[in-house]
Amino acid sequence: MSVYDEIKAERDYQDGKWGHVKDDTLNTPFHWVTWIVKSAIAFTDGTWSPSGDNFRKAMLKVAALAVAAVESLDRQRAENGKAFYE
Repeated sequence: MSVYDEIKAERDYQDGKWGHVKDDTLNTPFHWVTWIVKSAIAFTDGTWSPSGDNFRKAMLKVAALAVAAVESLDRQRAENGKAFYE
């Protein structure tokens, strides 16, 4: 499986778990960045000696969240001509 397939699988997981109605009505760019940063630092598991596996898993989540943010913006613009925060 390629890294892009893994990102898609994580994105599918996220979309299945949370859907995309909520992100369109609540997440501003600030919220997206906050979720991405939170996921980016999650690889430490509370330690300063994280494993490569934890880092990799966290970066896949970060990549999928970035995709979700772009999908949300594109979906809002397609449906409304602009995002709710524009």
